[in-house]
Amino acid sequence: MNDSDENAGAEDVKGVPDAQVTAQVQVTAKAQVTGDAQAAVDSGEEAADFAGLVVPRVTVSWPHSLLPTLRQICWEWRKITADELLAELPGLWEVIDTALGRLGPNCLVHESLRYDPLGGWQVAALPRYGVDGTLRLRERRDPAAPWTRDRRALVRALVDAVAQRPCRDTDDALLQLGLYAGEFPLGLDALCHHLLGGELRRGVAEGMAPLHDALTRCWSGRVETACYLESGVGSRKARGRPRSDNEDVAAVAVTDSGTVWLGVFDGVTGDGDGSGLDAAEAALAQAGRAWTSEGEPGSDVLWRELDAAVRRATSTGSTAVVMTRIGSDGRAQVLSAGDSEAWLLRPLDGGPTGRRGGSASGWVAWRLTPAHTEFAERLRETPDAHGHKSMLTSYLGRGGGESEADRPGSEGLEGPGFAVQEFPVVPGDLLVLASDGATGADRGRWFGTELVAIAEELSRSSRPLGAALAANLVHRAEALGGWDNATALVCEVQDGGVLKQGSTRDRTATA
Repeated sequence: MNDSDENAGAEDVKGVPDAQVTAQVQVTAKAQVTGDAQAAVDSGEEAADFAGLVVPRVTVSWPHSLLPTLRQICWEWRKITADELLAELPGLWEVIDTALGRLGPNCLVHESLRYDPLGGWQVAALPRYGVDGTLRLRERRDPAAPWTRDRRALVRALVDAVAQRPCRDTDDALLQLGLYAGEFPLGLDALCHHLLGGELRRGVAEGMAPLHDALTRCWSGRVETACYLESGVGSRKARGRPRSDNEDVAAVAVTDSGTVWLGVFDGVTGDGDGSGLDAAEAALAQAGRAWTSEGEPGSDVLWRELDAAVRRATSTGSTAVVMTRIGSDGRAQVLSAGDSEAWLLRPLDGGPTGRRGGSASGWVAWRLTPAHTEFAERLRETPDAHGHKSMLTSYLGRGGGESEADRPGSEGLEGPGFAVQEFPVVPGDLLVLASDGATGADRGRWFGTELVAIAEELSRSSRPLGAALAANLVHRAEALGGWDNATALVCEVQDGGVLKQGSTRDRTATA
């Protein structure tokens, strides 16, 4: 078992069988170091009698049969769904803690994680050995906590289980996590980033428990919302034309039944003629009519109506879109196309229920929508993908009068051309809808980490949390260079109690 990014102090171990039978959990292995050490830098020629660096040939034998890898059980054989695998992870952390407690850190590679619905979890750990082949168990001074190699192995194994193609290394796994959120199990990105950088000194099970509690939190009552909108042009995007400089528009509508609709539309103009704003406004107007009409349109119908409205309004402009429907029972659905994003922020301690404020014990954030870009589509096939990360493959419009099959980019997509995801919200949640200008990376830092840091800072202040978060995201975009329009629509989810009945309240804000 090899891992290209876990090579610090690791042996090159070969010959490990992939058995497909049920076995009890076994976290130790016995290995036999044979003779015939060879130079690591040898290019295939016979090893000299003496070399500055020698590496042993290692044979590993396992006292029990190995269960399937996560990729085999989840992706190749389809014996468990990705969501079911995510629900089983708390049991894995306990076995990982057992392995680290007995063998010490640096005993994991990505093939170590194994599972079978009947046999449960199994960790095929690779302990450390002395030069004479003697097993080295964990010494008292060694922490019973994962080191970098272990953390990266866990992340690679988890993404490998749900990705369309195997992950080449941990960096590839993180890239796929960022682009295919919403297709992967919701919250997997938050779990993996916490595995890499979170506090795990007291054990993986204890360190991951608050995140699992947050991800599985339920609410049986009704919810209400308070929504806040901020938008900015971006100093480097501005051309001195206030009417068309900002091509982002956004809206909120609340219906009689308490259903809340939110949408952010990021207009795209090829030559700067303002047609992107025309496209975004046409989509917004049609969305507003659909949101407040009798009955609720299905996602397919809504998509076709929005696309047709944009094509009627402009032959050159188009728009990315992210929309969310939140029912009064807390059930929500997000629809997206392009590179606008939806994120969910949730307090780790259960958070406020009907009051403004924040969480004293921290937050967790996860992304709800995938990226529809040329680069994302190519990355599905190869880790060596190249392409414009801002070149969209799905969006509303794509040229008036053209058929769906003739529109640019449609050949790279399967399905209806948009993504739909259902998810629950609970009181205390912050739902963030944003154009791509508001979610840009700061020195490559994951945007979820940025959201958590901002929410934690604002929670310690006296500022209204949702309004301050929306303003902060737009100001942050300008501080990072102001390269694009930045729009943030933040929805605070609150304890609704008994919803008041009345006429439809339609609040629409256009930036």
